[in-house]
Amino acid sequence: MEEPSKPFETEPRVIYPPPPNVHWGTLLVAEFVVALLTVYIFPKPYWNLVSSLVCDAWAIYLCLWLYKLDARFMSVFWCAAFVASQLAVLAPSALQPSSSGITIVAGILALISLCTWIVTIYVIRAELHIHYNVREPIGLYLSGVMTLFFSFLYFQYHLYKIAQLREKYGDRPFYYQGGPTLTLPDS
Repeated sequence: MEEPSKPFETEPRVIYPPPPNVHWGTLLVAEFVVALLTVYIFPKPYWNLVSSLVCDAWAIYLCLWLYKLDARFMSVFWCAAFVASQLAVLAPSALQPSSSGITIVAGILALISLCTWIVTIYVIRAELHIHYNVREPIGLYLSGVMTLFFSFLYFQYHLYKIAQLREKYGDRPFYYQGGPTLTLPDS
């Protein structure tokens, strides 16, 4: 005697941690407030160092969130390289008077820091695309130009909207915007 067929079972849907639910305007105001407080609290040579480190805290937080989504994501390592290169640029100039040797080294380090920043934001962009178009397909599209000019505020603009939609729809699937459907190559 044949067993009755079981109803079609789909694979259980993976529930990922929600994105940071912080409005991009809040980040902008926080950066402005930190810049003002830095001017009032710290001596002038440390202004850039302190305000940069505080702003980098959000970048590190975002990269750690991405790392929780997928441990293969590399943005956290690129972000760490960026912060290290930024410290290498800002720390020596804050601690001693400028000289031509320090200026040349700082210029080279600044170029390295700029390159690691650009790589970091585009790695984050690619990881967000992979996550929100392959693993949790909602149709996210992030502009390359907007990424370059507004980076973390731009990411947070979209992540906040996605977090709001996740609250609204719960675990049910939803479609965010008309981004391309991407597929990962078979490994």
